[in-house]
Parts: sequence; C-alpha cells; structure tokens
Amino acid sequence: MMKRLIALSLSALLLMAGCTFAETVTEPATEAYQPENEPEQNTEAYQLETKSFPWYVASIMNKFEGEMAIPLWFVNGVDDLPYMDLQDWANFMVFCMTNVMQMDGYKLEVEIDDAAGWLSMTREDGYSAIFNFSEGRIIYQDYVAFNSVSGRGYMDAVNFPGLSQDGKPFLLSTLDSRERYGTITVVDLKEYGIPMISQDGKHLLPLQTLSTFFLYSFQLGVYFNGEAVFMAPISMMKDPWEDFEYGLHSSGVLTPEMEEQIDSFDGTEEERRAFILEIISAETEQGALAAEQYRQMAEISLYNLYTSVPGKERSDALIDCSYRELCLDLDCFYGLKESHNIDHFEMFFLQTGLAEGLTSPDASVADAAISDLTYYWFDDGHSGFGGSSWMADSSPEVNYGFSNQAASNRGKTAYAIREQYPDAALPYYEVGDTAYVTFDEFQIIPGPTGLQDYYELDESGEELPQDTFGLIVNAHRQITRENSPIKNVVLDLSCNGGGAAPAAAFTICWLLGDAHFSTSNTFTGSQSTASYRADVNLDREFDENDTLAGRGLNLYCLVSPSSFSCGNLVPWAFKEDGGVTLLGKVTGGGSCVVRFMTTAWGTSFQLSGTNRMAFVKNGSYYDVDRGVEPDHIIDTYEHFYDREALTEYIHSLY
Repeated sequence: MMKRLIALSLSALLLMAGCTFAETVTEPATEAYQPENEPEQNTEAYQLETKSFPWYVASIMNKFEGEMAIPLWFVNGVDDLPYMDLQDWANFMVFCMTNVMQMDGYKLEVEIDDAAGWLSMTREDGYSAIFNFSEGRIIYQDYVAFNSVSGRGYMDAVNFPGLSQDGKPFLLSTLDSRERYGTITVVDLKEYGIPMISQDGKHLLPLQTLSTFFLYSFQLGVYFNGEAVFMAPISMMKDPWEDFEYGLHSSGVLTPEMEEQIDSFDGTEEERRAFILEIISAETEQGALAAEQYRQMAEISLYNLYTSVPGKERSDALIDCSYRELCLDLDCFYGLKESHNIDHFEMFFLQTGLAEGLTSPDASVADAAISDLTYYWFDDGHSGFGGSSWMADSSPEVNYGFSNQAASNRGKTAYAIREQYPDAALPYYEVGDTAYVTFDEFQIIPGPTGLQDYYELDESGEELPQDTFGLIVNAHRQITRENSPIKNVVLDLSCNGGGAAPAAAFTICWLLGDAHFSTSNTFTGSQSTASYRADVNLDREFDENDTLAGRGLNLYCLVSPSSFSCGNLVPWAFKEDGGVTLLGKVTGGGSCVVRFMTTAWGTSFQLSGTNRMAFVKNGSYYDVDRGVEPDHIIDTYEHFYDREALTEYIHSLY
C-alpha cells in the first residue's frame, strides 16, 4: 500500500513540475517578502567556468583531489559563489550518507527531462525531490522522509540505535510510533531570486542552496574558502580554542593568580593564546597535559584549516545571493517564527536594521549581524553563533538579548546558592527515606569508537561512565536495593539546561515506565509520537524491573527557570503523565530541537529548528516553549538545596 501511495504521489509531483500549482498545494514558510530590487531573471546564456579544488570530507585526513575531487562551477566570472551540478551532487550525497552517516543501502537515482525542464532525485524508498528549472522550484513529496536516516522512525527525535553492534538490545527500545506525514513542500527559489541554471547539459544550483536543503537535516554543511571545499558537522566548524578556554575555567586548571595574569595581559589574540598555554604548562601536570591536547586538536581541526587562508571582501554577487538565501533558509527553518511575529525575514531584517550588516562587503560585519540575530533578536536560548567565515578577520562580540541575560542571571543565582549546600550537587544523596538524584545535563559520554558498551563495563565490574545512563543505573540499584528505606525519590533538574534526547528519554522511562516523545514540524506540518522503554537494570530485558513506577514510591521532580530544553521536556512528560509531582518554579521552556546552519559566505550558527517538542492532550499537539507550572511552588532556592528542610516539606505533602 505504501509503495502505491508513493508512486501516486510521485506522479502528482511530475505533473506539478511543469505547471503552476493549484490553490490546494500548500507552501508552508516559503512565501517571501518581495524587495524592490528583485533581480530580473537572466534570459541570456550564463558564462560558466568549472574549477577543481581539494575536498575534505568530515576529517582533515579524508582529502580528495585531482580526479577524485568533485568540480565546482562559477557563473559570470564570480569566484566566491560556487555552484554544483545536480548529478555530481547526487553522487556526493550517496558518498556522504554511506560513509559519513553510515546509512547502508542509501541510493539516489537521478532522472532528467530537459524538454520538460525538470530533474528528479529519488531515494531507495521511493521518496523524491523534483527540480523544476522552468518554474525555479524544488518540490518535495515529503521533505522529512526524503531527508531521513534509513532505518530510523519518521521524525525520530530520540535518534538512538536501540541495538548494539552485535544486534542485542541496547538501553532503549522503541515500542510504538504514530506519524502524520507532511504536505507536499514547495521551495520557490525563483521567488527569492536564487538561480537555477540549466545550460550546456548542466543543471546547477548554488552550493549553499544544496547544503541547506539536503545536508542540514543531518547536521552537516559544506564550506568553500577559495582554495578547498570542506564537508563537516556544522557544530565542529568553530574555533577549537573557544571550547578549550571554557574548559580551562570550568575544570579548575586556572588558579586565581593565573586568572589575574590572563586578565591583565596586553597583546594580540594570538599572543594571548600562547601566553595562556605557556602558563598552564608551567604550573601543573594537568595543565601541561591540557595544553598538549589542545595543540594536537588544533593541528587536525578542519575549522583551523578552513580559516587559514587570507580573508577578503565579499563580492556583490555573493552579498546579494547570500542575503536572499539567508531569508529563504530562515523562512523555512526557524521554528519560532510565529511566536516571534515574523512573517518574512526580508522584512524582519529591514525592521531590525540587520539588513545593513548582512549586506556589508566586510564579512566580519556580516558575521556580527548573524551573532546579533541569534543571540540578541532570537534570544531563545537555543540560537547562537558558531564559527566565523574564512573571509572575516575577527570574531564578533556577543550581545545577549534580554531573555538570555535573565536566564544567565537566574542560573548564576541558583548555582551560587547551591554551592552553599554541597550535598545538593551530589549525583546521589539520601536523607532518611528520601533519595535525591541530581545532574545538570542530559549527557552521553562516548567511548573510544562510539557509544560506551555499558553492558560489557558492568559485567566486567568496571565503573560505569558518570553520564546520565550511568548515574541512573547506579541510582536505580541504590533505591531498589534489598531492605531499601527509600519511600521518596526526587529528581533534581533545577539547574539542568538540556542535552542529549536519548538520555532524556532514558530518564523519563526510569520514572514512568514508558516515555512518549511528541514532535511537530513547522516546515512541513508533519507530526509524530513515539514511545520508548529503557533497560535500566542492564539485563537486556525491557520490563517492570527497569522503572520506579509501580513500586509504591512517591516520585518528585525539582524544577526552576534554569530547567531548559530537555530539562524542560522531561518535566512536561511528568506533568502530562501525572505520575511524578513537580516541585519548584516554572521551567525555562525551550521546545525546538537545535538546527545547525551556515551562510553562503561560510559562517556557522544554530537556531531553534523546525522540530518542536510537544505534549499531546485530547489528540492535539501543544508546544512546550512557555515552560511547565509546578504542582507545588517553592519560592526560594535555599529551600531547593537545603536537603533536610526539603525532605521535611516533602513529608508534609502526604
């Protein structure tokens, strides 16, 4: 039946590829504000030139050049705005999905009808994308399905294998799912003034457009710096020094005296980095090891190689195309457009003054506008700047919006008060008949070659990783031990800012038995609800022995405005189920799954994406961005973290 539906839908797409769309075909998020300087379509032949550059795919070690490199195309003499031929792009996609995403069986068949003016790409499961060159559109039968990971559920928010490499059950199992598939999605490139070129047997689109609509769903992007092409996870394409310096401050390597020396240092950024590495190497063995690890990391950094070439000003053609592309990308993929009262980003950029920076020849100025867009204007906790363009000569200063500032201040207040109660930060702590389980991030600590083998570690008697899985397994054993005195369990998420969705699902399963993850997609209208169960006791079985539900325990979750993203989603699941009582203050919200993006001039950033986590009531999907109300309000953080006093309060509730 599904194959027949796909075939019928594909037939409809082919008809649509050569005609004007009927009123019933929805175009969700692709209607653009039309600027006065909308360019006329080029009716003359383009001047096309092809060039070959080295390609680095996901690693500095994976370099392809010469005959193995995919050619780029350049139009009308512009050398900083590359295009790719769609047949080459299809071959590249197959290589990436097979070798980078490890999707066995991924195929992409290309069919061309130049007489009708279209080209189609069809995946191994029958889902297609049609490139209508005569109308200047890309038409997706189902955008989500076309850009899905083979073998995973439709809109799978948890995205966890469920099986170990030897095929055994592994931590999480999907019980059931229901999907509402999306509408046919039309991306109108012509309306945004983005060229689709069919000439001389070639079918060319800007490299940025292809990266946007075919790689973003896999968190991947393609970058060009005039000397090479880089395909990499977008989250990795940023200066490794930023994470390193943050780690120095959070790990305790820097003493107060060293901090004072660094603050008073006067020199260039490069000199400052060398100074920091020198002083930490001289003081302690831990510091010397950290400095050496950074040097090794910097040597193999794709981002460092990408930005190693001299910067330059952006061409007029790149400015124009990248601005229009950014409007299109955000119109399609920013998941909070409605709540931010944004109809079209072209108008939004004009209203906020961002248009001036985004159209500057200076890439540093344009990067600063992206930083302000994400941190100051979006101001949603998930959006932020990633890595600067190779063209930029400096990194932007960060201007935080009012919500971001308030969230930071609240978090600092909570942390400062918790430090006065050391027991409150312990992963597991008991006060009489009450157990407290605390972690500030839903974390998965990877092993040497991927996921940790928790089962093998446990069987060998080794200590489990101190990530969410390991902490919950250990807490479960303590709470359910023979002759356990525990009657109350409190999960403290009051400083939890989110993290990995599989770890969040594991946590929900632990307290409730089943975890239900509901997601709606703002771009396509798709909806999905999937149910999971966890193997908490590591016996390869998914049963009642893995959960605290049904044991006669009083279950609580402590929340605050610092409970954000997955730290907000988990309490929502508890609220929806009713089996866990919420204590504290209203959570901080954060409903959208983070989407990593790039600009055509090579900047990386992230934003609240199109997949919005939701709770389902009476069959309807409701957004969780505003946070969840606790069942019992606790006004002050001192009452959160004084475990003796909180235990007395819990006793008064029953």
